[in-house]
Amino acid sequence: MIRAMTWILVTACAVGSLLVSETLVRAEHPTLTDTPFEKIKTLIGTWQGTRKAYDGEETITARYVMTAKGSAVMEKLFPGTPKEMVSVYTQDGHDLVMTHYCMLGNQPRMKTHGEAPSDTITLTYMDGTGMRSMDDLHMHELTITFVDKNHMTHHWTLFDKGQKKVTHTFMFTRQ
Repeated sequence: MIRAMTWILVTACAVGSLLVSETLVRAEHPTLTDTPFEKIKTLIGTWQGTRKAYDGEETITARYVMTAKGSAVMEKLFPGTPKEMVSVYTQDGHDLVMTHYCMLGNQPRMKTHGEAPSDTITLTYMDGTGMRSMDDLHMHELTITFVDKNHMTHHWTLFDKGQKKVTHTFMFTRQ
């Protein structure tokens, strides 16, 4: 009888501990709706785009996949080419944080700041790795405009010596 009661007590404590642990994990990563991250999740799939280049138009592919049990979206620009770059988008409270693994060899991190129009997400530089300072050539800002569910535009702003150098505009269509 004492063994049975001890077993029940130990089991109840273990189950209670698991429930508390699961609750704590969920509390750290709440599911929020109507956030920039929820909007980024709508991009899952393959997109074909163009951008104006010096010698005409350049074709661009962007692929979006969900990863890390739904807590991150990975974007590949120019997949399978020497220009391939990866950006990983995650939620931080109501904000969106992105790390851009650039072909320039650095990794700027960008973040949204406050409320924005529902059809636009703007991420701005907050810090980065692979850079000595903000004077190094780096992507400093990204604005994604959702035209409709099958069309979007990227505006990537490049900084050099602490100043805006150029903005590259890519127009994408869902494939």
